[in-house]
Amino acid sequence: MIRYAVTCDRESCLALYLEPEGTENARFEDLITEAGWVLRPAAVVLPGYPAAPDALAHLCPACAAERGPVLERGDCPACSGSTEDTDAGTTCHYCRKVVPHLADRWC
Repeated sequence: MIRYAVTCDRESCLALYLEPEGTENARFEDLITEAGWVLRPAAVVLPGYPAAPDALAHLCPACAAERGPVLERGDCPACSGSTEDTDAGTTCHYCRKVVPHLADRWC
C-alpha cells in the first residue's frame, strides 16, 4: 500500500507524519491538520524556518508550539518523536501528544 507522508520543513527536524491505515477516503491535508501540523504560506517567514517563494511550508506540532525540532524518532502518531510511558498514557517528548494506555495493558 502506498501512503502519503509529510516531513517538517524546519532545519534539523526529524518529524514525520504517515497517513494512518484505513483513512484512504479522507483528505490528507485534513488529517495532518487534525494531528497538529501547520500549513503556512511560504510568504510567512518565521525565524529558523526556510523561506520558499512558491510553496507551502509544513510545521510539525512540536515546532509549531516551539518545542521542536524533533531530534529522536519514536512512536508518536503525530510527529514520530520519541515517547515515554506516563500514568496518562504514552506521551511524546516533543509535541506532548498523549495516547491513552489500553485498558487491558495494566491487568
